[in-house]
Amino acid sequence: MHYETVSFIYMQSSLTMLCIYAVMIQVFIAEQDLKMTQSEFDRQAEITRLLLEGVNSTHAHHLHCLNDFVEAQMTYYAQCYQYMVNLQKQLGNFPSAFSSNNNQSTASGTASISVPILPLSGPLPANTANASSGFTELQNFSGSRKARVLYDYDAAGSNELSLLADEVIMVSSVPGMDSDWLMGERGNQKGKVPITYLELLN
Repeated sequence: MHYETVSFIYMQSSLTMLCIYAVMIQVFIAEQDLKMTQSEFDRQAEITRLLLEGVNSTHAHHLHCLNDFVEAQMTYYAQCYQYMVNLQKQLGNFPSAFSSNNNQSTASGTASISVPILPLSGPLPANTANASSGFTELQNFSGSRKARVLYDYDAAGSNELSLLADEVIMVSSVPGMDSDWLMGERGNQKGKVPITYLELLN
């Protein structure tokens, strides 16, 4: 009887130890799984952080490129506007005979435009020669004289004077000024005017 009791207690103790050992193994496995899960979480968190930094960097680079594009467009359109202004000035230098001839050709329905061709040699017309000599005389004279405006002119800067065709203004020469320009006055307004737009009056 005593032997059976001891055997029963021994078996019960062995079963208890086995249960404790099994629980310890399960705890160990759970801890290993937790460590692996934590490691995977940390890795995914680092990947997410790097991706977010890449997104921020890409966004900043995109904004920089967009800003450069807008500035390039502004520069392009500003240059186009300046070219159009210069072209308008150059077209304004053509004689009025060309414009009237062009209008007559358009009204008659002809497809071609006849442009008057002046000979390269020979004397200049009397009015052109007189105007040229008058401007040369004015450049060497310190006073001012009247001049009639031949074509409309839009001032390209604050130091220039806008002109209207057929108006009469006062012009004078300023020392050091470009030979193609004169100083024009209209009332209280004053500014540079191109010689080619003027006809000097006596």
